[in-house]
Amino acid sequence: MSVRAPPLGLALCAALCCWLIGLDARAQITVTSGKLRLEATPMLGANTPASEGWLSCAVRVHNLGDAPIAGNLELTSELSWSKEHGKNITRAPFNVPGRASVLLELPTHGFSEAAPTIKVRALAADDTELATLELPDLRGADPFLFDLSVPSRLVPTLRGTPIAVELSSRHSRAEFGAPLLAVGSPQVNPATGALVLPDRAASYASVSVVVAKALDLALLSARQMEALSGWVLAGGTLALVFTRPEDLRQPTVKTLIGGEVQRGPAPVELKRPALFLIPPDATKTPSAAPSSPGYGVGPGYQRKKLRPSDDLVGELAGFSGGNLRPSLWGASASYGLGEIHTLAFDLTREPFVSSEWVKLKMADLVRHAHHRQATLVLPHGQTPLNALQLDSIRRQIDPNENTRWTIAVSALLLLIYAVLAGPLNFYLAARQSKPLRALLHLPVYAAVTMLIIVVLGILGKGVEGRARRLTLVEAGAGMTRATATRFRGLFASSASELSVRASDSSSVLDVAGAADDTFRVLTVERDFARLEALRAKPWQTVVVREDGFLSLGGGVSLIDSGGDLQITNRTARDLVGVLVKAPGQDVAYFRRIRDGESVRFGSGEKLASSIGKSTVGAGASEHTFDAALFSGRLSEHVQGLGEAWQAFESYASGGVDWWPSDVPVLFAQLEGGEGKLSDSGLRVDVDRVLVRVIGYGGVP
Repeated sequence: MSVRAPPLGLALCAALCCWLIGLDARAQITVTSGKLRLEATPMLGANTPASEGWLSCAVRVHNLGDAPIAGNLELTSELSWSKEHGKNITRAPFNVPGRASVLLELPTHGFSEAAPTIKVRALAADDTELATLELPDLRGADPFLFDLSVPSRLVPTLRGTPIAVELSSRHSRAEFGAPLLAVGSPQVNPATGALVLPDRAASYASVSVVVAKALDLALLSARQMEALSGWVLAGGTLALVFTRPEDLRQPTVKTLIGGEVQRGPAPVELKRPALFLIPPDATKTPSAAPSSPGYGVGPGYQRKKLRPSDDLVGELAGFSGGNLRPSLWGASASYGLGEIHTLAFDLTREPFVSSEWVKLKMADLVRHAHHRQATLVLPHGQTPLNALQLDSIRRQIDPNENTRWTIAVSALLLLIYAVLAGPLNFYLAARQSKPLRALLHLPVYAAVTMLIIVVLGILGKGVEGRARRLTLVEAGAGMTRATATRFRGLFASSASELSVRASDSSSVLDVAGAADDTFRVLTVERDFARLEALRAKPWQTVVVREDGFLSLGGGVSLIDSGGDLQITNRTARDLVGVLVKAPGQDVAYFRRIRDGESVRFGSGEKLASSIGKSTVGAGASEHTFDAALFSGRLSEHVQGLGEAWQAFESYASGGVDWWPSDVPVLFAQLEGGEGKLSDSGLRVDVDRVLVRVIGYGGVP
């Protein structure tokens, strides 16, 4: 019997399938030990770039036996070449029935110096090691596009595309050439067929753009959708593809866009030739970044004019409704600090997938999303926790900063003791012809001096621990929920261990600063994360940074009303020390805007015209904060407010556009803070919440 050779197309498909299977095998590290098999991979896939801030790993535990297995998963993140920068430890309990498996998400964070080395161990209840594995090194911190479609048609099309990012102090990577785009897609849970996605918004910290079919959003669990929408709310960019008419009426889409979406003809501008900036191949010729947004050509950069082909023009679509407005990619809507883009082209099918025009459009969208991060002071989950600029924050929340006077007084007492117990004591004893009496007086003088110094220390530091909180909230105008970066200073009077719980289920937290001598374990459970076994030295303040969210009541509305900006406070708390800048106007100051009150921008006290006007960077519009120009004015009415804003100005990395020129910006303090009376069992004596609101929006 003769056997026919398979058709060429079938052979190619088989080879492609084998190649894809090989990719999945390399993406997931597996180790089997005894009756347990351990699998681990970055939550967003093997192509996930390293993040200075937070990232997550998906770890699956398979029980190969019949008896249940219980214990803890332990993930460690550290710099392999330097043990001086500490080690991050994350733990999560597991309990696997016989012949079953569980999938857990373990968040951790990277370092500002380099990508971390990540190891995972499975431990029994008595801490006996059951299995261990090490993940491959993560790729560099390049722009990252994450496609929710499985299988993804964008991975082979866009991966490795050079992205023309602008030169700025925050994106210093651009000085050495255009970064290459990383593209990834989610894993699929083999037991349920559901997508494996993060439950916390901070796990998307390394992502520039998420691309999703509207149908994909409907299949996400409630926690997965909350994490994705929270990431967009905090400044992320979500690109939506509509493949069915019913997708336009999907409740999730209506919530994100602010209303029902209607399909119509594509904008005329989208059909015309567009100018694209083409970076050189970074692997061949290092070059400088472009000197202006989008089209300022630096060495090696080229400009290319291209229009969609005739077969694409007839397939392009336009969308309207809700908050949508025409854009370079179809239509766009703001959602908090982020953006939702309804794409005019379908990335799931031809002729769009193989189109050069579509490829350049998507690269331009990634560039746009990458640079939008410059408008955020502390992008959610992105900034490194071991930043060296923490001293400015520590001075605001460390009770020891207010007791420096005890050091000066103690030093003066020691000088007095040195004179009294030394020359003066022996001189007086010699005059009385009893020189040995000076030796009897020495212990008395020493004991009295030591007692006074101890009393001064008790008066300055107190006999009980206490906590201080400093929070920066960044919100879109009119939004009721906002991203919050909390700094929690915990001052203990003894060496007892502390347990620090996150404020809500979506928050992540760890010790901030150089924490190599502060042992702690981040324990992750279903509802909350918490730091356990946090050991601090007596009288030492430990600073914990928490990246999460905060409710703003009805939000702060910024509405353009007849050429004058209208500010309305519906946060359920008064805004004090309010600074507002409208486009093209000087900064206006309001001492207080009460809850429910509306004020006009024109009625505020105008401050120095130089505030918000200076720019830095090579071609990038980055308006410096210049807090020193108004710090004294704020502190006249709200004690310490000016110094608090200066602390965040010092802590934030360079390249922040504090005063965007095209939208209004508001800075203020929420009176009463978060209303916390205790933190981790310690009394809270300072609770300060600062708010930054950007853009137009809200209810008049």
